[in-house]
Amino acid sequence: MLLIDLMPVTSIDTPAVQAPLVSMTGISKSFPGVQALDNVDLTLYGGEVHALAGENGSGKSTLAKILYGFYQPDRGEISLAGERVALQSPRRAIELGIAAISQELTLGPTLSVAENVLMGRLPRRGGLVDWPKARRVAAEALDQLGVHVDPNERVGALSIELQQEVEVARAVSAQSRVLVLDEATSSLSETATLRLLEKVEQLRRQGVAVLLISHRMRELYSSAQKATILRDGRLIGETPLPQTEERELVRMMVGRPIEDLYSKRTLGFGDVVLAVSGLSTHDGMVRDVTFEVRAGEIVGVAGLVGCGKTELGLALAGATAHTGDVHVRGRPVKTSSPRGALRAGIGYVPEDRKRSALFIPRSVRQNLSFAWLNILSRLGVINVARERRLASETASRFSVRARSLDASIAELSGGNQQKVVLGRTFALSPDVVVLGEPTRGIDVGAKSDVYRYVQDMAEQGKAIVLISSELPELLGLADQILVMHTGQISASFTAAEATEEAIAHAAMAETGAVEMSA
Repeated sequence: MLLIDLMPVTSIDTPAVQAPLVSMTGISKSFPGVQALDNVDLTLYGGEVHALAGENGSGKSTLAKILYGFYQPDRGEISLAGERVALQSPRRAIELGIAAISQELTLGPTLSVAENVLMGRLPRRGGLVDWPKARRVAAEALDQLGVHVDPNERVGALSIELQQEVEVARAVSAQSRVLVLDEATSSLSETATLRLLEKVEQLRRQGVAVLLISHRMRELYSSAQKATILRDGRLIGETPLPQTEERELVRMMVGRPIEDLYSKRTLGFGDVVLAVSGLSTHDGMVRDVTFEVRAGEIVGVAGLVGCGKTELGLALAGATAHTGDVHVRGRPVKTSSPRGALRAGIGYVPEDRKRSALFIPRSVRQNLSFAWLNILSRLGVINVARERRLASETASRFSVRARSLDASIAELSGGNQQKVVLGRTFALSPDVVVLGEPTRGIDVGAKSDVYRYVQDMAEQGKAIVLISSELPELLGLADQILVMHTGQISASFTAAEATEEAIAHAAMAETGAVEMSA
């Protein structure tokens, strides 16, 4: 991943504000067994980026979804430019000038890029859709974001990052007066994130009111002028940014100080647990990769989007065809399927939990236990009592917050969903754990918990492969960092040697593999 400093842009020509553009007053919303919001106020001004901060489950996304018409509040009022409005649907919100970009993609996968960018506002000529103009307008919207994709391409065939870019293009091209970004950068690279934040700053200068939700603290500090903090569905307060120190903002969010996200471990590695030699995937995304991970060691994998790091994780997990040798504790492993890899001692947490790790219609209990079926069933019959006991113990151990183990996994926040995925994998105690973007889309409090779980596994003598686009995460956790470029390892750094600049340089290497550090 290329790390680009997101320089503060909040000190320049902020327009003088008069009346608020958006006023949300006394907003309350409940779901079965959960009070998501309780009497929350929020005020947005034109020409201002306003951060909405809090842990996963604090009510941020619920409040944002009420603003763009996805949910209706149980109580409370919403005013737009001084007039009370009813936002019965996202379509009505768009009609009133409120656009949104969410980490939960709202694209039509069978529709073209142009149809998605211009959804609900396709140009017409003589009563028919003007397709040449639609393709031209969509291409121009994408070009503004530095994205080059065929407007005729089916969206479902694009990568997650490109789909997110299409979602961004749709929102910022709508010429709205209010823009809601709900974890909009969670699937974007640093480069794409920078482009989006530059566009946000441009819109702010034009008088647009921006509500920014992000788990990345430096995005909040580089873009927002103030922050409203929620905790457990209640309003904690409002504070100016960037004047408020990050430590104080975190304390307001989680209700406790988090002094050190990356607690120090006593380093002492054992024998080699995972040995990979000449690993290449059939699609060419990974080429001749060789490395080792010792007992108790965390090896990080960095690189730009498309470098092959995701495919490396999939290959180790048996989810993609490959050649080369993989050994776990000296035993050769033929990882031809995820189930086979797990039997061989390799546990895997995929980077896209909703698509690849969760059964959304199913309960929390079922999502925890489906990986344990071989130890819970006999002659095809599941021991339900044991399933409930193990699920309850795991949920408690990994601090999964849910109204009930029988509640739908969809009701949980992103952080709690990720704890379910991590918990069921760690509970099996595999020799090797391969983690794909383990903290994507989760807040600082949940991150702290996840980091502790990962370090605990390492201290138990497990070999950890940490694939991440978050350089601070890699620098804080990993004992060794491998950098991938065009499918190969271009550099390797020990924890003492690694810097953001050195990793970024290796990630952009243009001629072969650079010399590996000792």
